[in-house]
Amino acid sequence: MITDTAISNALGQRLATLSPSLTIGWPNKDVPAGTAHPYLIFDHVPVSRRDDTLGGGGEIVRGFAQVTVMAKIGNFATGATTIADSIAALFPYTLRLPVTGGEITISQPPEVQQGYPDGAHWRVPVKIPYFAI
Repeated sequence: MITDTAISNALGQRLATLSPSLTIGWPNKDVPAGTAHPYLIFDHVPVSRRDDTLGGGGEIVRGFAQVTVMAKIGNFATGATTIADSIAALFPYTLRLPVTGGEITISQPPEVQQGYPDGAHWRVPVKIPYFAI
């Protein structure tokens, strides 16, 4: 069985290879006050677990990671979108990542979504769909 923690760790470790590196806010751990922009927020969203075999052992886990680029509001959006494109490039469609108990496959091309204002930030989300078997 592949655990959600193992999936989250593998996707997060891949994100940490982004160059140039940026501060990453992990689940349940805020970025320090005063962190310079831009920075990233990582969220892992498990969606489903399924096993269509009668004897077990064929579990398929589906979900997505969402990485949000947090940029300073009032600047051109292209800076944050360029970072989002770099994040998407880290997770190419059909990428396979080994994980304890199996393998994670990026199941669709990552989606750089529309940016939007949020207080003092311009947010650009990147959705990274996966399945793990």
